[in-house]
Amino acid sequence: MAILDLTRKTLPKLSATGRESIRHIKNIPEMRLYNAISNGDNSIVHVGMNENAAVRITEKGINTIYTDALNGCNAVGVIAKGLDRKPIAMLSHYTPLPVSLQKQLDTLQKQLQTYDYYIDKSAKPTVFFNIRGHIKPQTKDELIYDTNPIIDGIRKVLSKFFPAGANEHIVPYPTFNTPPYFSNANIYQFDPADLNKLKVTTVGEKEHFVDLKY
Repeated sequence: MAILDLTRKTLPKLSATGRESIRHIKNIPEMRLYNAISNGDNSIVHVGMNENAAVRITEKGINTIYTDALNGCNAVGVIAKGLDRKPIAMLSHYTPLPVSLQKQLDTLQKQLQTYDYYIDKSAKPTVFFNIRGHIKPQTKDELIYDTNPIIDGIRKVLSKFFPAGANEHIVPYPTFNTPPYFSNANIYQFDPADLNKLKVTTVGEKEHFVDLKY
């Protein structure tokens, strides 16, 4: 499956009819991926709440990994370079509770240890923090991320494996005044024709395009 255009240009308004509401819900990005998995698409991996998954991305295998239902939780994606020059994607989704924070750090470290043999540790991984944010008072429209211990925690874990550091992207998301049929998914899609081309669709269907240059 090639990279999907999961971003809706405009969100539908709240419908008064059940049938119309169901149609809108089915068009939410995470529901489209869920339906694809239900129909037997093995190229997609779903990560649930308080879970961590790691996958090797290949041209004819897995090319999409995602999590959904983010509403105050921390989603962290780590994309490392494999020794075969193909990405290894690790995605976790945990609540912000202190016990969950430690589990998120522990599971990432275990995933890195498991894939240690396959990872090119001389290359910087790309890290996405999808965390809760708030509107900057001075601007009334700029979303900035909240202080979050997951950032320093992940940095410490990665420093044990990657001496050159990591390329970071901190992407805040709102948890208030969201419109109907708002998507709370965090989706990573790799182009099977060029696995270096990564499209990240974050909460609110914001698109981020990354050239991994692996």
